[in-house]
Amino acid sequence: FVFDERGFVLTNYHVVARGTRIQVSFDDGSDYTARVVGTDPGGDLAVLKIQKDRKFPAAPLGTSSDLMLGEPTIAIGNPFGLNQSVSMGVISALHRPVHAEGRSYYDFIQTDASINPGNSGGPLLNADGNVIGVCSAVLANGQGIGFAIPIDRALRVAKELQKSGALAEVWWGFDADSLDKEAAAALGAKTGALVTSVEDSSPASAAGLRRGDAIVRVESSPVHDADELRFLLRDVPLGTRVLLGVVRGKKDMEMGISASPLTAERAQGVFEARIGLTVAELSAREARSAGYDVSKPVLAVHEVSRNSVAARAGLRRGDLVLAVNSAEVDTMNDFQKAIAQARKSGRAVLLVQRGYRLQEFQFDLG
Repeated sequence: FVFDERGFVLTNYHVVARGTRIQVSFDDGSDYTARVVGTDPGGDLAVLKIQKDRKFPAAPLGTSSDLMLGEPTIAIGNPFGLNQSVSMGVISALHRPVHAEGRSYYDFIQTDASINPGNSGGPLLNADGNVIGVCSAVLANGQGIGFAIPIDRALRVAKELQKSGALAEVWWGFDADSLDKEAAAALGAKTGALVTSVEDSSPASAAGLRRGDAIVRVESSPVHDADELRFLLRDVPLGTRVLLGVVRGKKDMEMGISASPLTAERAQGVFEARIGLTVAELSAREARSAGYDVSKPVLAVHEVSRNSVAARAGLRRGDLVLAVNSAEVDTMNDFQKAIAQARKSGRAVLLVQRGYRLQEFQFDLG
């Protein structure tokens, strides 16, 4: 649907992901070519720009911050190719996590308005006709169950994509794992994410966050596990101060943490800390003394932490790192940029040489 009269369209990423030519059709029969301005694959959102210099009727935008269970909803879309279809329902649940087709989605609006394949990217309206969500048919067989991305989050992402074509990488300066039942009981929390490390001089340390804290809430959204925490924090605009609900020693508290930019150097540090390895640049002489026939500097695994993700995967000290996600890396600067880019896809595949053998190691960057 058009969310900006200048011809900007908001839809789901999966709707346009494999498209080679994009066409936007209106109910008066007019068709226009559009281009992709930017995408957020992890959040299943995309912004398009109609290739016509004129004003377009834009959908009236509401807010998803004050929604209530039982509130009426209206879904508009093109289910199974049936144009301009309207279905009605109510809000069944808020902040709903959904796991479908190998992917995880969080903080959805759940409704019993019919949302089927073809509804994806269409608006979910309230009783006043204002957009409160972006319909997303993530459960193809979800009989009587539909989901929508809250419009407040969708617009936050859309404005960032309008401005720069991609989401800015945010640095918080901490890592977390999901709370198990024993840890949750000890802390007095039902669900959440357990802080496992806090970087010095980071936004997290400045906010007062400590290792062992349980994060149970981001603003008004509950945190069920570490994946959901990362999702809720991933698209926060730079400079924004976010309130975290924290449990420490069975005591509830709130902490304000500011979104700071993730530089390529920081991205490398975050990756190495999470995976449990360090990478260093070897001179050609050092590489040759290690048994490699090279004529230029190379990157090598310098250290692998015991019982780390890297150690369990089989990486060893001295392995040469040749590429990250098919991008060749010859210098530390190359490696930092490649890791920063890999974070956007959520996956890093390292091509490594050990002796005369090439191996690939894949890591989930969450």
